[in-house]
Parts: sequence; C-alpha cells; structure tokens
Amino acid sequence: MRIARKAGVALTSLVMAGGLATATSGSASAATDETCGYPSVDVFNDAGKWAGSALWSANPGCGVTGDTLGAFDATADGYGVVAHLSAPDGSIPERVVSTSGHDSPYTAWKSGNLPEGHQYIMWACLTKGGVASHCSKTKTVTS
Repeated sequence: MRIARKAGVALTSLVMAGGLATATSGSASAATDETCGYPSVDVFNDAGKWAGSALWSANPGCGVTGDTLGAFDATADGYGVVAHLSAPDGSIPERVVSTSGHDSPYTAWKSGNLPEGHQYIMWACLTKGGVASHCSKTKTVTS
C-alpha cells in the first residue's frame, strides 16, 4: 500500500512538473507547432541557446488574427528578435516585425491580409543596435 501511494505521488509530481513547465513557458509556448498551430522557426544566440522565434498565423486563433507574422524574444540577453516574411516571387513587400526595445519575454505581431493559398518564406534574426546577426534557417509557410 505504501509503495503504491509513493508511486502515485511520484506520478502526480511528474505530471504537475510537466504542466508547470508548459504553464510557465508563457509566450514561449506559442513558439511550438503544438500550441495554437503556429508554424515557427527558431533563432539561437552566441551561446547556442534558443533566444526566440518567428511565428506564423495563417488563420485566426488563440487571440491572433490571420496572415500575422510574430517575433518572440524568449531571453533577456540584450538582443531583440526580428521576424521576416517574404514572397519567393517578390509579389508582396517583405513583412517585418521586431521585439527590439521591449523587455523579454515579449511577442510582437504584424498583420495584413495576404492572398489565400500562397507560399511565403519566413525567418528570424537577432538584432542589437540595429545590426542583424544569428539568423535562423528559413521555413516555407502558406497563407
């Protein structure tokens, strides 16, 4: 009986720890494809640690309108995160949103209607003093 109870307490603790990690991740949870369905691409700082992400919301959900680009800054490391969205064929002006000037964690959003079913390229860079560095890989997203 004692062993079963201890196992139950241990399991409950593990579940609560997992829930706490999810709950305390705050805006960072938006950086994963699992939460709200936002496709994302991550950017890393000098130390190789995750610093933030570019996020894409093609359709309204979780309090964000459709055709919205997000920049999420996860760490107070002195860098801001700048997210970019561009059409491969140059059919739209590049959309850019930045977290610069805000305390971390912070997410900035920029919306604007785009033609449905088109593909765009999204990426993120860290910026300090207006100079971009440490850019992510690109990711193709659809409106």
